[in-house]
Amino acid sequence: MTNKEKRKAREHAYLMMYQWDLSKLQPEEVISNYWEDKKEEKEVVEKANNLFLNTVKSLKNVDAEISKHLKKGWFISRLLPMDRSILRVAAYELLNGSFSPPAAVINDAVDLAKVYGEDVKSPAFINAVLDKIRREGSE
Repeated sequence: MTNKEKRKAREHAYLMMYQWDLSKLQPEEVISNYWEDKKEEKEVVEKANNLFLNTVKSLKNVDAEISKHLKKGWFISRLLPMDRSILRVAAYELLNGSFSPPAAVINDAVDLAKVYGEDVKSPAFINAVLDKIRREGSE
């Protein structure tokens, strides 16, 4: 996969996670609905689906790791939905290995937070949390 395709797969995974988070549909329903009107390379679709499904399956561990790096009094449920979705997928990749180096995972998350983030501070916030997870994982 090219870096552009990897970034596209992450973007789709973030958007599916967002839909799942807000709708509470079954993950398979989200995937089915999400791809209904989109055309994408088969490899990108497969990678996005796997990333989304594996994040959902590991959500308890992913959320626990993210929560360790939030300010006192903050909970994962308080985060803006798109920020939470980006953080979850990117944190899953950092914690479980990825098809890209950690810096690329974080960079894509920050760049896509600039596009989809719900607050001007979203990119910096996402960068800070993911960088702490990355540093903790490399110790």
